[in-house]
Amino acid sequence: MKKILQVCCDRFDIEDRLAEYLPDLEYSIEGSDLEYTLIFNDVTEKESEDIDTLFEEEAYNNDEMRLAEMLVALATECGVRIATAESCTGGLIASSIVDIPGCSEIYSEGLVTYSNEAKVRRLGVDPATLQEFGAVSAETAVEMANGLLAQGADIGISVTGIAGPGGGSNEKPVGLVYIAVGSERHTDVYRHIFKGNRRSVRRQSANMAMFYTIQHLKNYY
Repeated sequence: MKKILQVCCDRFDIEDRLAEYLPDLEYSIEGSDLEYTLIFNDVTEKESEDIDTLFEEEAYNNDEMRLAEMLVALATECGVRIATAESCTGGLIASSIVDIPGCSEIYSEGLVTYSNEAKVRRLGVDPATLQEFGAVSAETAVEMANGLLAQGADIGISVTGIAGPGGGSNEKPVGLVYIAVGSERHTDVYRHIFKGNRRSVRRQSANMAMFYTIQHLKNYY
């Protein structure tokens, strides 16, 4: 039987994992920047179950539905309104969501709070947080998401990071990104160091933020 699995993870990790644990399976991979579709044309029911187990933490759908489509569909099902606050991604998450028909049912607003001033003025981030931890930090990401919740969103998604090619340091290298997903039920914050050029780091950040939001909805709604 044919099997399709949508996953959000590194392509090399996908290939290495399949080579190690399911080396006899033939497959193809479509996509980029952590958003991949795995296509297996001839697998048994047992092999299908093994694939699901192998990618249990990274899979988000068993169809050809992209991340943004899955997010809009799931948010609609859960009856929640989403808002986004983006720094390094510069509106990529918002654009991905707005590309999907029917998003007006679940998407309220998107803010590009690129400067520290905007983070304070538009999201209520504490200047002391920026002073102590910096704009690229878990603490700032959480306060950005909380600022969206305070303005009425059910789900707040925030991203702050260093897309490069400059601006990095030993402590905070290029590619360092913090993603927060918050609701009244729970708030999660994630740290990543993405590889690639500026465009790729931004796209990976946006895709991973949507993936984490899908996981948040599945776990808490």
